[in-house]
Amino acid sequence: MQHCHTEHSEKGELVREKYLKGTILPFKPLVPMPVWADKSTAIAGLPGWTEAAAIRFLMTGIAYNNLPARPPMPQYRFNKRDATAIVAYLKSLPSSGSSAGSK
Repeated sequence: MQHCHTEHSEKGELVREKYLKGTILPFKPLVPMPVWADKSTAIAGLPGWTEAAAIRFLMTGIAYNNLPARPPMPQYRFNKRDATAIVAYLKSLPSSGSSAGSK
């Protein structure tokens, strides 16, 4: 997740001050895709997500709006224990203040 959700320097290194704060994705699909995400959202602190919605997303691939993740985001299928641990970690990070979804 850190590579898609963290800005990179001109040398391709992660910008630690912007860890998991969202960034423009530097790649596009080879064929047209109407639902392709051009930017990754901030996930540090999980702004806009409830814990339950974030856990559900990591277990099912279905977001808070009942839609699947947009490509290139994979549809994860974590078990509840792992999804809960990931959500706890992301919630512990300082939030950028931007909203990723609705509560």
